[in-house]
Order: sequence, then C-alpha cells, then structure tokens
Amino acid sequence: MTISQIKSQLTIGAVLRHYGHMADKNSRLCCPFHDDKTPSMQVYAKTNTVYCFSTSCETHGKSLDVIDFIMHKEKCSKHEAIMKAKQMIQPQQTDLPRIAVLTKIFKTFSNGLAYSKPAQEYLQSRHLDRDKIAVGYNSGQFHYVNREDRDFVESCKRYGLLLDQGVKSRTGNTAYKPFGKNCIVFPLKNQAGQITSLYFRSVTETKNQKHYYLKNREGLYPSYPHETTRRLILTESIIDAATLITHYQAEKDTEVLTLYGTNGLTAEHRKVINELPELEEIILWMDGDEAGRAAIEKYAPALKTSHPKIAVTVIDTAEGEDINSLLEGHESSILAELLKNRRPYSSSEIAAQRTDATNKTRVQESKVSEPLIPGNQLDTTHPHCMIYRGRAAKYLIKGFRSTQLDSLKITVQIIAA
Repeated sequence: MTISQIKSQLTIGAVLRHYGHMADKNSRLCCPFHDDKTPSMQVYAKTNTVYCFSTSCETHGKSLDVIDFIMHKEKCSKHEAIMKAKQMIQPQQTDLPRIAVLTKIFKTFSNGLAYSKPAQEYLQSRHLDRDKIAVGYNSGQFHYVNREDRDFVESCKRYGLLLDQGVKSRTGNTAYKPFGKNCIVFPLKNQAGQITSLYFRSVTETKNQKHYYLKNREGLYPSYPHETTRRLILTESIIDAATLITHYQAEKDTEVLTLYGTNGLTAEHRKVINELPELEEIILWMDGDEAGRAAIEKYAPALKTSHPKIAVTVIDTAEGEDINSLLEGHESSILAELLKNRRPYSSSEIAAQRTDATNKTRVQESKVSEPLIPGNQLDTTHPHCMIYRGRAAKYLIKGFRSTQLDSLKITVQIIAA
C-alpha cells in the first residue's frame, strides 16, 4: 500500500479518534503536542490535515497529515508511522463492535473532563475524585470531526449514541442529537473488564436529577467483583458506589457493586453473586427512605433464601439520606463507622422502621394546625442526625456526633413539608 493510498483511506478524524481526541463543532481541539488550555489545533477535513496555531507548539508552522500526526504522537520514525497507519485502516464495515466504539468514546469523554469546568465543579459538589474513579464528560461534540467517517457515525446511531433528528444542518449534513449531552459519564463493564454500556448524569439539570442509561444496558459498575471477594457491598446508585470508592478504603476482600435503583438487582448481578466462591457476606446499603427500606425487604429475604450460607447485613442510613449526601454534613469517616456498625438483616426491624416512618408522617399531618411543641417535634434517636419537624418543613441537623456535642459546626438540610 502506497503513502497516497494510506492518505486516501485513512481520515484524520479516524486518527484523532484512535488517540482519544475529538474536535468541537468548529473543528478545533486542544493540541496534544503542547500544554493547550484553549483549542488551538484546527482540523481540515477536506485536506485531511490538522494545523496548530500556537507558536509554543513543536508542530507550529507545519500542516500535519495522518502520517505526520502519528509520527509526533508516537515519537517514532516515518516508516514506523506508515506501518501504524496501515494497521489503523479497517475493512469497510457499517457495524463496528459495540465494545470497541464505547471504549473509544469513553476515552474521548475522559479526556473531555479536563476541559469542562461545569463537570469538574459538579464532581466536586458531589465529593467525587476523578482521579480515583473512572468518569468522563460528554460535551455533545464527539461526532463533529467524524461526520465523514460513515462507519463511526452508523455505529454511534446503532448503539444509541447519536439520534437522527430527520433534518439537515446548515452545512447540508444530517443533523444528529448526541445522547447524554452535558452529562458526566460512568462506564459499565463486563467480566473481562471491557466497557459494554454507559451511564449518564446531567450536570446542568441537577434539580431534576436527570440521568440516563445507554440503550440495551449490560455490564456492572464499577466492575465485576474479584473471585476472592468475601464481602460485597450493594449500593442503590452509581453515585453512591463512586462515593465509597472515593472515600472508603475497603479491605482487599471487600468490593462495591451498585444496583440500578431500588428495583435494579438484575440477572447479571445475581449471576455474579452466584459465581463468587468465597463470598461470606452481602451488605445492603440503601437510601434512608421508604423506597430504600422497601428494597431491603424485597432483596434481603430473597438473597438469604438463595444463599443460606451467606450472611446478609444492613446499613442503617439516616432518614432522608443516601451514601453521597452523608458527606454534606459529616466527615468521610462516617462511612467506615456506619459499615462497622452494620447489623444482620431482620425483617421485623425493617417493617418496624417503615411503620414508624409512616406513623410519624401521619402524626405530623394531623398536627399541622396545632402549635409547635419542640419537645414532641425533635427526633434525637439517630446518633448522626437530629430531625425537627415543623409546619412548613422538616429540618435535618447534621455534622455532629452525639458523643462530641462540644462541636458547633453543623449543616442544616431543609425539606419542604
């Protein structure tokens, strides 16, 4: 294969995508050859080249074709770059493997996180460390530089990453709506550790807590537990699992696995549990609300029945809290403390908690027109949170310990009645 044949068959977009780079809607990207905080590299689809306008770049003044780009990226000889380029040229096909597409897309999302201040601020607000978890950001621009790459576009459509809007753009091309735009992205993995699906959570529509799974969801987060796992912590959401990974240093034989909501113990989860030969304990850590308690009632008995030799324990999450929200008013050490104080599952205790929560709600509703009696409205039964129920709202007073009342630093969460 001659150099001219390579250049005619290998697009600069395909090379950029291979290395995890995607241009924005103006066909620009941050140059990978110098410290570039604002996009200074321009992509020219017609000439199949890129050019960096920064004078501090090692490539400044040079128009890079596909071979030149590979040479600089790999820091190799031209011959080596030509051989690498040949490997990148794939046979024509319209259905790229799902795992291959998602792996490359997620690499792009991971790189994009470094350039998105809103995404970084969102992770910080949720107490998540992007250096400790696999996470990316979807700006919705991953497909612009690859519009001429038919295989890539068709594969993105097939797997739900691009939605055909049925209209033409100003350039005359088909207009696509990217799935999960302005979302942080978490990868779901199969047993081999390959990305098989993606989870998106909006950083712009936080009030509605909008989140999405890619269609035909499969795989687990953060990954399949190791076969030597003895204790398995099941959380209600991906954010909760990511919180534990960030803030809790688990023992080597303890792993975290998220359910997909309170009804999200799937056949894949059950299969994993069945195939852990050394598993001794399943720890259910659900939210402190009616749905969380209902999930424990639903799954704990079923797990005890199917795995009679495995202990099933429960974490008592404060009313109205979840794993992630606990960090709003407490030090991260509260996670280890709650895990230490977990208890064996008891159906009667869970039922009593649900009844108590229901009765408190009824009492509160029946006394709406009565004067507030602080002694009757303040719930101090939980060691990490006091709850004050008023006419207009419920007040959660957090950030202290009952054994350290000399501390005056607290957080008050107000929930409308």
